[in-house]
Amino acid sequence: MKKFIVLLISIAFLLTGFHFAYEKSKILNESRCLGCIAMLPKAISFHKFWIEYPKNFHKSGIPQIPSWLLNESKKNVVMLFFWYKGCDPCKAQWDDMVANNIVSGSESNGKMTGNFSNITLISIDIINDKLGNLLPIYTPKGKPSETPTTVILFTKNETYWYAFSGKADGIAGRPNISQLKKILNLAMEEKNVHG
Repeated sequence: MKKFIVLLISIAFLLTGFHFAYEKSKILNESRCLGCIAMLPKAISFHKFWIEYPKNFHKSGIPQIPSWLLNESKKNVVMLFFWYKGCDPCKAQWDDMVANNIVSGSESNGKMTGNFSNITLISIDIINDKLGNLLPIYTPKGKPSETPTTVILFTKNETYWYAFSGKADGIAGRPNISQLKKILNLAMEEKNVHG
């Protein structure tokens, strides 16, 4: 009888492990590490913050932001940074942001620094995401989720946001790091002026 119970427990652990591995590999298969697969997506160059989805997202209306994120964006400008450990462009962008005094620490425990310390950083490892799978909200319809993805948002009377996928390198419509700093400064200015 003991052998039977041990066998059942072993099978339960094995099945749990298979399910966990399946779920994690499913996330990786549905996401793309840009640059890891030699892809450089086009982004919409920043001209102003959006309220509704821009045309190239092929979605309509206002993004459905979870209430906890909406509440945080009412208090502070928020920067979401979507990444995962094996994504080289994610690491390169993070390192660039550290070198330019935007963030400090690592992707998993970083924080905003210097002039940006009033911004809330939410750094999301898409493999271990416990915040509700936000990346699809900021992904154009019909496209897989891509990393790195950076989103800046704030709420005054409405929620304003800007998002881009791929490293902040100034290529294909994406901002470079100095432009990202200007976007963050503009978000703080607009939030404070109209907040």
